[in-house]
Amino acid sequence: MIIDDGSRWAGRYVTLDGMRGIAALAVALFHYNISQARHGYVAVDFFFVLSGFVLCRAYLPRWEAGMGTWAFMKQRFIRLYPLFLVGLIVTTISAISNRYTGKGDVYDYGMIAASLSFNVLMLPSPVTNTLFPLNVPAWSLFFELLANAALVMVLFRLPKVGLLAVCGFCAWWYVPVVIANEGGNLGAVWAQVGTSVVRTALSFTAGVLIGKLPQPETRRAGWAGMACLVAIAVILLLDPPAIPPAYYDLACALVLFPLLVWIGARCEPPRIVAPLAWFLGEVSYAVYAVHWALMQPLRYFKDDLGYEPVLMGAVFLGCCVTLAWLSVRFIDAPIRRALNRRLGSPTRAAMDVRNRHSETSLAAVAKNAADR
Repeated sequence: MIIDDGSRWAGRYVTLDGMRGIAALAVALFHYNISQARHGYVAVDFFFVLSGFVLCRAYLPRWEAGMGTWAFMKQRFIRLYPLFLVGLIVTTISAISNRYTGKGDVYDYGMIAASLSFNVLMLPSPVTNTLFPLNVPAWSLFFELLANAALVMVLFRLPKVGLLAVCGFCAWWYVPVVIANEGGNLGAVWAQVGTSVVRTALSFTAGVLIGKLPQPETRRAGWAGMACLVAIAVILLLDPPAIPPAYYDLACALVLFPLLVWIGARCEPPRIVAPLAWFLGEVSYAVYAVHWALMQPLRYFKDDLGYEPVLMGAVFLGCCVTLAWLSVRFIDAPIRRALNRRLGSPTRAAMDVRNRHSETSLAAVAKNAADR
């Protein structure tokens, strides 16, 4: 049955929470040490599928009841922007420090100021090759917002066969691009903007399609949920030598991730695992938003001092989770409460303060972006 024991994760899709958290850690690990998570970047496709599913389940009834585009986008801004800004601030500080340490990319102050003038508005920088040069993973958050706008303006209006047609067209376009690139690590630079749009549309629309399918009234807690958590970790860490990277990435984006979201929405992990899965989901967006800032400082211990890479990978992830939790606890949550009071409805703000699972607790999935 659905976990409903009065805990903070009562009524939530805890399996999806846990998978989102594991995916965020895989992205971070890929960026820190590619050899430890060679396909960590495909977690972005998982984030988009999950986001489409969650937002469909949370907002389709409200949209059908009359919720407008502006009201919806206002809620998405409140959800996404505070941690996006935290990530941009800490990665800017890290980028400036590179000028004195000689580590990582070294940017001149003019470029930093010019790119920030756009990035702080959650817009890509037109003065650099990379869309978000100071916090590279933020590209997917920009496309998440575009997908959110498309959701209320287009995707909610389409029947399931229309959503399937969108997925089919995007797959037709995306598959040869990934094969030509010999992998699906695409989207962060201007030259790949078209691919970014298609990549986002493919997975996000697949999630919306899954969200429109009939859902069970109850979700039984057991080992099926645990299997989903293990599966997402294995998929993102595995690097099978017999499968070319492009075909592995396509299998993940086109088959495995939609299937995992469909299964994960129908089962929950054992109760003993639920608190950890919930916590990983809570910090997942923040991990995605801030981890880029910690890469170069902690690579110093691995690359220059020769510390054991696996140990440093664990230390890096621990630091990411710690900074993420602090960001959620002391910055994101208070700012969102204030914004909800000022811009949102008092009822929803009060609900967020009480139990942190408004929007079926899963509209938070769109943060990851992933993700994220």
